[in-house]
Amino acid sequence: MPGPILVARPLWPVLRRVGDLLSRRGCSVETAGSWSALLAEPGRRAGLAAVLLGEYGSVAEEEGILRRFRDGGTPGIPVLLIGGQSAVRRTRRFREAGADMVFAADLSEEEILDRAQPLLAYGEMYRKAVLAGRELSDLAMRDGLTGLPDRRRFSLELERSAETARRIGRPLSCIVTDIDDLRRVNEAYGQVVGDSVIRQFGGVLSRVKRSYDTVARLGGDQFVWLLLGVGGDEAVRAAARAHRLVSGSVFNGAHRSVRVTATFGVASLSPGGEWNAQTLVENADRALYWGKESGKNVVRFYPPVKEAADA
Repeated sequence: MPGPILVARPLWPVLRRVGDLLSRRGCSVETAGSWSALLAEPGRRAGLAAVLLGEYGSVAEEEGILRRFRDGGTPGIPVLLIGGQSAVRRTRRFREAGADMVFAADLSEEEILDRAQPLLAYGEMYRKAVLAGRELSDLAMRDGLTGLPDRRRFSLELERSAETARRIGRPLSCIVTDIDDLRRVNEAYGQVVGDSVIRQFGGVLSRVKRSYDTVARLGGDQFVWLLLGVGGDEAVRAAARAHRLVSGSVFNGAHRSVRVTATFGVASLSPGGEWNAQTLVENADRALYWGKESGKNVVRFYPPVKEAADA
């Protein structure tokens, strides 16, 4: 049985009509007067089938609530935001904070639900997968050094995400990254420090990703980041954020402070195009290689239709 759909702060008439239409279609709909309902007890949040939010103009506060909601561990729960043209102009900011889709309030309730239906279907698919015990198999495929999913787990996640993205008509992006010149760290300070840097590097990636993205360690100092529902431009911006965070971080290594840089390769699959998940990863790896060849410490996109700006 699907969980309830939360409609928070339905100031816009169309949002109330969307809630009514969902109820008529047999969905369980709960209404809250404030976005703070997103920060209710974790067990209740995890049971939601979807969240529909009415934008009310306090952008910084709204972004903060979205981030706290996602950071609280709410993978796979679709978040739809409805607001005026000012909200639509801030779509990128809201998506980076945790919203999946932003709709203008002058659309009809039928049009909003038609556009959102693939995403709502994905949320239900994800919920069923978790209930079927995927989280248990995940525990058996963790990297011993970083605690992140290992290569085997990533292969399963890639297959699942590619099929989901194809079925719901959403893009899928991949970022492959590794630490520049880690060998020098190992030579200067020893492998224990090198392993510590790898572990902390994985922690940086975990902090910058969305809570429902997959970040895995492929081996050595190479990591991969899978972004469902994210196109090429947004994936490049995500890689650039991670690049800046790595460059500005000080890694602790056995009583020594160590600074490193990293190179990021990005690739993306778009709905309607050729859909090959393995090619997606290979293209991201090509972008990484291109970045290494062009001087390291950069973000690159492949194929190079337009070159990502160096972060």
